[in-house]
Amino acid sequence: MSREGPASRGLRVVLVGATGALGHELCDVLEASSLPVSELVPVATENSIGAEVDFRGQVLFVEAELPPLSGVDLLLLCTPAGASLELIREALRNGVPCIDCSGALSESPEVPLVVTGLSPSSDLTAPVVGMPSGVGLGWVRVLAALAQGATLERVVGTVLQPATHAGRRGIEVLSAETIALLSQSEPPESDTFPGPVAFDCLPIASDLEDSLRRDVARALGADVEIAATGVQVPTFVGEGSVLAVQTREPLSVGDARSLLEKAEGVELWGGERAPTTRDTAGSDRVMVGNLRADPSHERGLLLWVAADGLRLVAAEVVKIAETRLRLN
Repeated sequence: MSREGPASRGLRVVLVGATGALGHELCDVLEASSLPVSELVPVATENSIGAEVDFRGQVLFVEAELPPLSGVDLLLLCTPAGASLELIREALRNGVPCIDCSGALSESPEVPLVVTGLSPSSDLTAPVVGMPSGVGLGWVRVLAALAQGATLERVVGTVLQPATHAGRRGIEVLSAETIALLSQSEPPESDTFPGPVAFDCLPIASDLEDSLRRDVARALGADVEIAATGVQVPTFVGEGSVLAVQTREPLSVGDARSLLEKAEGVELWGGERAPTTRDTAGSDRVMVGNLRADPSHERGLLLWVAADGLRLVAAEVVKIAETRLRLN
């Protein structure tokens, strides 16, 4: 590497999964950021051959194979977990910092699961870092704020998951099913979801629930019991969660409000109207509303959490990259 630092010569960034829902969102956030990206190399599967990505006034053709990583400053992975492992190994072999959004190594204690503002600097500058999902990131922001006022004992949450949980294919399937039902025709067959999703709700397989329990506990660094239930809902954007939080010491609604009002990345709503999942579209803030005491538990709180999971993760990736650049 030249004696110039990455910031002085501009960053060469490789984005794998560039044509997916998260990859598309990350391109938008990266473009609007102050990161000195001099070259962005978008990569996707062979299904995306011929696709283009617009980035800072340039039209970039999507590559079907990972380019040589020599001279690359950052590798961003927005791929399914199974596809990420070999890419992570390649990054490590070439000494290229990697931010993995796939969750491929979320169970590995050697790979830090990071959240800016909460994780130590040493974790943020590790060779490979992972991060929670959009839902997990929203929960962590809220729960970390409440944990400043009382020790968390138990969190029970129900997640309402939009079609973007299955990427761009999920959006396409929900759209096609909705059009078919409105036109009184048979919806197209698809194995993207366990069943039809238009105008219906269905439980999500336990992988979401398992990853939430694991990732939230790891990110908080606390011994807290977490139970999660996922429900697939027929919406295109935004994730909503109903949380029941129990603490070891009493935490009043007023104190909880004060903590959430000061929390990084959290927007607390007051009054009778709580934020909808549509309200979160395009926002990198976690919105909280309907905060109240739990009548079934003397040390319990109930609240509604909504966030645009894709934008939340994309914004967090850029924050991690900015922090790494500043620390290095």
